[in-house]
Amino acid sequence: MARDCRSEDIGMPSEKYQREPYAPPPIMLEVYLPEFSGFSSPKWAALLAEPRIRAAEIFSLQHQPEGELDFGEYLDLLDEVLDFEKQCSEVARSVCLTFAIHLATRVGFPHGLQFERYDAAADRIVAKIRLTAVRRLLDLCSQRRHRPLEGIVPGDFEPLWEADWDSAERRSEATARCLRALDPPTVGKLLRAFVNPRIEKKALLEIEQREAASAFSDAIDWIELRAALARRRRRKAEPNNPKNG
Repeated sequence: MARDCRSEDIGMPSEKYQREPYAPPPIMLEVYLPEFSGFSSPKWAALLAEPRIRAAEIFSLQHQPEGELDFGEYLDLLDEVLDFEKQCSEVARSVCLTFAIHLATRVGFPHGLQFERYDAAADRIVAKIRLTAVRRLLDLCSQRRHRPLEGIVPGDFEPLWEADWDSAERRSEATARCLRALDPPTVGKLLRAFVNPRIEKKALLEIEQREAASAFSDAIDWIELRAALARRRRRKAEPNNPKNG
């Protein structure tokens, strides 16, 4: 009796296991987050310093009867064990999230903006956004409901609408030029045109209320802090320490 020939019998994948058509990953562009004055600016510097000052005050008050260390000494210890760049990165992530939510509300579509890193040397936030979202923003420019574009001419990027995105080899030189032109500062200018100039103030308020203390705590090496505190206490307890006299 002849046996039914099934797909499994002849080495063909069953319908259940057939592969989905290949879809290339979305092209992501780097952008310097606009409307961010940097953590070295007075308001951001104060926000970053406040949890450290508050922690030093709490420690000094908790151990006040013993008179072990004063406020200034606790502040010095916290400075020693704080990873300041990590603290900035955590806060920068929150800034980027606030910006992304605000941008989506303003333009009315999901754009995929996501935090990439904090550039400590330049004191700026680097994010990534999908090229498709940038194209939609360029389309919106025709409605003239945005702030000044600071030299960006949307028509210069028309080759992006005609490109073959399935193959980098088949893209035209004009498309390649457009992609090169969409560098982080340029994309930042485009995003700035669609956000409220007061977005930084909003981010400051939200982070001050919620994330600032958490970012500080995550950036502290608590094991090293305990070890440094023990060393400082031992030094102060030494008989020949002038501070004991």
